[in-house]
Amino acid sequence: MTRIEQLWLEIRRDMAGEQLAGSSWTLIRVDPRHPFNIYAGVNGNGSAMLAIGVSSRPLAIDADTGALGYVRIQRAGGDWVMGLRLEEPGLETVFGRLCQDLVDTAAGVATETALVALFRDRLLLWKRLFRDGGSGLLQKFQIKGLIAEMLALEEFISANAADPLQPLAAWTGPKGTSQDFLFAGYAVEVKAVSPDAEAVGISSAKQLDAPVPLSLRVCVLREASPSEKGALTLPLLVTRIEELLADSAGATAAYRDRLLEAGYVEHDHYQNTAFTPMETRHYAVGDGFPRLVPATLPAGIPNVTYSILFSSITPFLNPPNSHAA
Repeated sequence: MTRIEQLWLEIRRDMAGEQLAGSSWTLIRVDPRHPFNIYAGVNGNGSAMLAIGVSSRPLAIDADTGALGYVRIQRAGGDWVMGLRLEEPGLETVFGRLCQDLVDTAAGVATETALVALFRDRLLLWKRLFRDGGSGLLQKFQIKGLIAEMLALEEFISANAADPLQPLAAWTGPKGTSQDFLFAGYAVEVKAVSPDAEAVGISSAKQLDAPVPLSLRVCVLREASPSEKGALTLPLLVTRIEELLADSAGATAAYRDRLLEAGYVEHDHYQNTAFTPMETRHYAVGDGFPRLVPATLPAGIPNVTYSILFSSITPFLNPPNSHAA
């Protein structure tokens, strides 16, 4: 349990038997030694809150997802509080991890302006995690895809140990780019498939269209028991890559930001889903490769999703590990 979750429990215990208006807040500063005034809070309805004290009026932020609510209130002394309220109690564990991560990250921020910007950026990210009634947790197919991307990231970092920030910066898929990795001179699109897959799915006409040489990296993953030898869970892989980045200044923080963008939040949920890597194949995407790109789509068709048979791209298969080298 995180520090902020412990404080929510303490506040509720102290509030037991009290009758407060739903709009009332009870706040406790998370850490008196923290450079900023950041609070754990509970409102009159018992909803968990994260609040930050600032000196000037904060921006309006559209963070309402049905699961989260954003408020900003001016105090009697003239300063302001910007707060985020959890509307669905069942999401409190995920919300607690997200809030604690923000508190920890804010300790390295230099100014109040930067703190407000951090708060705003995280709220918009959390809104995406909880949109459409989501739980804030990845589904099994998303876990599988993220494991494939992280295996690629681990390989690129190991091959570039002198500058691990370079492959980390190249991992742009969580930001929504068409390809998962964009290096200075080439791009890599990563796909996860099951051992019996006969084709690979392509989610857009832009995915196999890049201005630089493009490699399609196909990671064959078999669903496994977490206790099985060689099986990988997201927490295991997260830790493994953190160890590779431990000696690079700023790399761990950047890595954790990218994981959040990818939708990963530390949670026991991820201990129960595991996959065993069976094989990785690299295909050179270029002239003659069967693909759809925006320039060739008929007028009136803005985008497509489609599949490519592996049997049709065998001639484009590169030798094992050629891309990592």
